[in-house]
Amino acid sequence: MQHQPGPMQAVAAVPPPADFGIPTRARQDAIAWFDQIRGLLLSTGLPPEPAVYDVLWRYVRDDDHELSLAIDRAIAHDALTLATLMGLRETHLGQISEAQVNQLIAEAHDQAEALGRRIESGQTDLADYGKAIADGGERLAGPMDAASLGVLLEQLSQATSLVQAANARLIEELDQAAAESRSLADKLTQAERAAVTDALTGVLNRRGIMATIEKAQAEAVATGVPLALAVVDIDHFKRFNDRFGHAMGDDVLRFVAQHLSDRLEAHGGAVGRLGGEEFVGLLPGVSVQAAAGRIDRIRADLAAQVLRSAVDGSSMGRISFSAGVAEHRHPQGADQLIERADGALYTAKRLGRDRVVPDRG
Repeated sequence: MQHQPGPMQAVAAVPPPADFGIPTRARQDAIAWFDQIRGLLLSTGLPPEPAVYDVLWRYVRDDDHELSLAIDRAIAHDALTLATLMGLRETHLGQISEAQVNQLIAEAHDQAEALGRRIESGQTDLADYGKAIADGGERLAGPMDAASLGVLLEQLSQATSLVQAANARLIEELDQAAAESRSLADKLTQAERAAVTDALTGVLNRRGIMATIEKAQAEAVATGVPLALAVVDIDHFKRFNDRFGHAMGDDVLRFVAQHLSDRLEAHGGAVGRLGGEEFVGLLPGVSVQAAAGRIDRIRADLAAQVLRSAVDGSSMGRISFSAGVAEHRHPQGADQLIERADGALYTAKRLGRDRVVPDRG
C-alpha cells in the first residue's frame, strides 16, 4: 500500500443512543457531535442524507483538518450548499462519486457492445469466405475448361485475400479492445482503492478496515488461529495541533500511520484510521498478550524518536500513543472487537497514557 509522505523526518457510523458496551465518555462525545450536526443541518438547509451526514460527522470530529477548514470557509461565506459539500467530499475523502461510477459502467457497456460488433463482423467475413469456398468446390466438381478454372482460382484468391485482411483487422481491433479493457480495469481498481483508503494518511479508511477485520475474523474462525486488534490513539494530539498548526498535525497523522503500517503490514497485519487521531492495527495469528507486546515495542520505537520539520529542521518534540488490545471471540463481530480494544485504550489513558493495555474481559 502506498502512503503519502509528509514534510517531517524522525531522528533515532452513528453511535447508538443505548449503551451496548460503549464507554460513557464516547457516548457523551457522540451525542455532542450529533447535536452539532443537527444545528448545521438546520442552519444551512442541507438535506439529512447519509452522504451529507458522513461529511458533517467528519467535520465536527475534525477527522480531516483540510476538509474542516474548507467547510469553515464555506460556512463563513454562506456557501455551504449540497453541491459544495459533495465536491469537498470527493476532493478530500477520495470518495468515488455516483457520476464516476456511472461513467465507468457506461464505458464498460460501450466496450462490450463494440467487442460484440467486432466479433459479429468477423463471423460475417468467415461466413462469406466459407460460402465462396463451398461455391468453388461445387464448380470444381463439374466439367471446367482452363479459362473457367483460371477465373475460379482468381475468385478464390480474392476471397482469401479479403478474409486475411479481415482477420488482420479483427486481430488489431481485438488488441485495441484488450488495451481498453485493461485501462478500464485499472480505473476500477483505482476507484475501489479510493473507496477504502483514507485520503490523508494512505492507510485504510473506516470502511476499508471494517471489511478487513470481518474477513480476518472469518479466517480466524475457519482456521482456529488467534486474531488480535489494537486501537491506537495519539497522545495529546490536540495540544500538538494547537501549538504547531493543522498542517503539522496532518503530517503527524501521516507519520504515525506510516510508522504503524511499516511494522504491522510486514507481518500480514493491516492498519486503518477510525477517525481523528485514532487508528486500528490488525494482527492475525497473534494472541492478545503477544499482540500487546508487539504494539508496545512499536509504541516505544515511536516515543524514542524526535520529530523534526523537514522545512527548517526545528524540533517538534516527541510523539507517543496509547493503545488497547483485544482478541477476537467468536461469534462477536468487528464492532464488538473494536469496543473491547477501545475499553482497554481508555484504561491506558486513565493510567497516564503512553502505554499499551490488553483487554482483561
